[in-house]
Amino acid sequence: MKMGWLRFSLCSSALLLAGSPLAAVAAPAFTENWAASTSPYFYSYGGSQNTAISNSAQSGTTDGKALQFKLAANPAVGVGGGITKESSALYKYGTFTTRLKTTDCSSQPNTGVVTGFFTYFNDGGDYNGNGLPDNSEIDFEWLCAEPQVIYLTMYTDFAAGAHRRVSRILNLATGTIHSTCYYESFSGNCQALGGNENLPSSIPALAGYNSSTAYYEYGFTWRSNRVTWWIVNPANGQKITLWDYQGPASRIPANGSHYLTNIWHTNDWTPPSRPSATQPPNSARYAYVDWTAYVP
Repeated sequence: MKMGWLRFSLCSSALLLAGSPLAAVAAPAFTENWAASTSPYFYSYGGSQNTAISNSAQSGTTDGKALQFKLAANPAVGVGGGITKESSALYKYGTFTTRLKTTDCSSQPNTGVVTGFFTYFNDGGDYNGNGLPDNSEIDFEWLCAEPQVIYLTMYTDFAAGAHRRVSRILNLATGTIHSTCYYESFSGNCQALGGNENLPSSIPALAGYNSSTAYYEYGFTWRSNRVTWWIVNPANGQKITLWDYQGPASRIPANGSHYLTNIWHTNDWTPPSRPSATQPPNSARYAYVDWTAYVP
């Protein structure tokens, strides 16, 4: 959730080479099965002790192989101390899907580690003209201290002390929506959302859901006037809509963005049930991606 300014400082050179974020990005559909040692779509960066290894033998995947993220023990705080896979290309609108298993911290319950699957672009430009640098970002995120909870967030702007974002926090194991809010700063209060910004207003529980113990298929469809997040129920193949945001277009990103997955250590973001979950991992932590896909 507090990722934009950190990530921009790491990726500015790549962003400058990627072209205008306002251009209509006509990228073709792809599926990356992570079965080769390198990817034509993604590259890695992060702390020197961390790794992202394709073609890793893993049970529970569709082909017995996965992309393995390794976050070393006692990493530096923030995205830069983690490990990230980022697309070389920019994508604008379409359906972004992955099948992954998030970081397991059950051996150290108060660990502060984030797993993220998202789109992102911030080159410091104010393309929407509202006086803040644009921060185009659509997130799925999980804190390993409470792997039943999913954080869905969408930014349009980000600057130190001020930003624009909408967010939904939910516990899928219990079918509980903790909050659906609009924020203009991290210190500001939640402005509760209703109507077309709060759909569906309730969600079903997914029995036994734990993002760190099994692979699940997640996705979001990004349109100019609507963003819909979902998960596929592995028991029957049906999509469960987690949030179908149909609010003002000004609250939906409009810039072409990179496509990313990462894990990293946070020391100041904790889940509802574990306010002390800020410890650095005391041993290596892992996350796994079965496949990653995009359809324009």
